[in-house]
This record gives sequence, C-alpha cells and structure tokens, in this order.
Amino acid sequence: MKLTTKGRYAVLALTELALVKDEALVKITEISIRQNISSTYLEQLLLLLKNAGLVIGVRGPNGGYKLAAPAENIMISDIVNVVEGRLEAKGCVSKLGSCTGVSGRCMTHDLWDELSRHIELFLGQISLKDIIRGNVLGRSSPPRMLEVK
Repeated sequence: MKLTTKGRYAVLALTELALVKDEALVKITEISIRQNISSTYLEQLLLLLKNAGLVIGVRGPNGGYKLAAPAENIMISDIVNVVEGRLEAKGCVSKLGSCTGVSGRCMTHDLWDELSRHIELFLGQISLKDIIRGNVLGRSSPPRMLEVK
C-alpha cells in the first residue's frame, strides 16, 4: 500500500482550489507553477475529478477549474478514492480467496484489513476545509489565501 503522486497531487490541486476566494476559476498552469507539478499530469487528474463530480471545469481562454461543492463537503477519502482507488494495506487476492497463493487466509489478514479500514476512516473525516484551516491533528498551520488574477 502506498499513496502515490496521483493521490498526493490530487489533494494538493483541490486544496489550491479551496484556497481561492469567491470560488474563482483557477487555471491548471497556475496550480502547476505553484506546486511544481506537470500541467499534463494535473490535467489528467482534474479530468478524473471532474468526471467524479468533485470539480467543475470550464473551457476557453477565461476557463479553469473550481470545486463542485463547498470545501467542507469534500473529504480527502473522496479525492484519493477517485484517483487511486481504495487504499488497501494488504495484498490479499480477496476475502474468500488465498492470501498467500497457497491456500486460505494468511494469519495477518485481519490486521491489514483493519488497517485499511482505519485509513479510510481517517481520510473520510478530513475535509479540504480542515486542511486549509490547519485542523489535521492540530499540527498544521493554515496556509494563506490565494489571490486569483
């Protein structure tokens, strides 16, 4: 189990959108420059997020992206599940199938299955609003609001 750049960059991109005042449209190039992420890669991620209904994309010279819902209604698990799929801490084929490739479930199956549930619960309790307010375990400081040109 590893959260890849897809998940991390998707959360970063939507956090950027959540920071914008008045829900203005943000161009991919702006996010790309601020976060040092390839604009082509961002475009692929934002298309997935748009198809899932998490962002709204507007084409054209004055186009860009904005959140499809208030930041407090978009949970980190929603974002990660769209671009990564469900994060699994186990490599088991299925709950009914073989974990080890030989027969039956491995002895640690329930341990890793429970860890997967805890990850989902944790990410499901944190919204984009929590991130921008710095309300993640009380360790983060809130980022400053961005001005859109």
